Amino acid sequence: MSVGYNGGRARILIVGEEPSARDAVRILLGSAGCDCIVVSNAQQALATIKQKDFDAVVLDPQSSNSLAEEVTSRISEIHPNLLARIVVITDKDSDPETRDLVERYSLFHVQRQFLDLKSLLRPEAVSQQVTHVAQLIFDSSRDPLQAGVRSSLVRSRRLLCASGSLRVDLWIEPQADSDRMAVMGQILDAAKPDRRFDSVPVALQGWKGAVACATTNEFGEFHLDFKFEPSVTLEIKIHQNYLLTVSLPGLEGATLRKAYP
Repeated sequence: MSVGYNGGRARILIVGEEPSARDAVRILLGSAGCDCIVVSNAQQALATIKQKDFDAVVLDPQSSNSLAEEVTSRISEIHPNLLARIVVITDKDSDPETRDLVERYSLFHVQRQFLDLKSLLRPEAVSQQVTHVAQLIFDSSRDPLQAGVRSSLVRSRRLLCASGSLRVDLWIEPQADSDRMAVMGQILDAAKPDRRFDSVPVALQGWKGAVACATTNEFGEFHLDFKFEPSVTLEIKIHQNYLLTVSLPGLEGATLRKAYP
C-alpha cells in the first residue's frame, strides 16, 4: 500500500476533463493502494483541496490546458506548499502553454507514454528544489552621466532581470556618508500581470551567508538594507521548489562611480 505524508493511505487528487484518461490514472494509483478522488474542472478541484489534505495532485491537461493553468495558479495562492506535489501528465508533443506552465512553476511532469506507478509515486523527485538564474536585461549604470555633474556624486542604480516570464525590478540606493546600501525591488510576471507574489521570502547572500532578509508585500515588493559587500546574490523563493537567484554585478564600480564636469 502507498503511504501518504501523514502515515495513512496516500490521498491523490486527479484533475482532468477526459474521462478515460482520468480513469486510467485512478486505476493505476488505486492498484497501489492510494485513495483517489477524481474531479473534472477547476472549481471542483479547488473546493476539494479546501476540504481535504492531499499527498499529490495529478493534472492531465489533455483536452484543456486552461484547466491545469487555473488549478496551478489557484493552488499557488491558497496552498503554495502543495505546488511541490503537483504532477502534470504531458504528451510527446505538448503544446507551448503546457511547457510554459511546467517551467514557470517548476512542476514535476511525466509523459503519458511513460506513465507508471514509479513516475507518479516519488515525492523525493517532486519536492526537489530547482534553481533558476535571472539574466540582467537592463542596467542604468550603463547610461552616460549628464554634463556638469559634480564629482563625488553617489549614483542610485536600477537593474531589471528576467527568468522566463518572471521579472525582478531592482533599485539600489547607497546611503550617503555610510557603508550601508538599500535594495528595493518588485517581482512581476510579464505573462500574467495579475499574478500575486505575496509573502515571498527574499534573502541577500554575501560571502559568509545571508546579509539581509525580507518578505514581499501583497504587490511583490520588498526592501533590504545591508552593509556594503562588493559581491552579493539575491535569492527569491518563488515557492517551495522554485528558487530564483539574481547576481548583483559590480556594485562598487558602477553604483559608486564618480563623474566630472
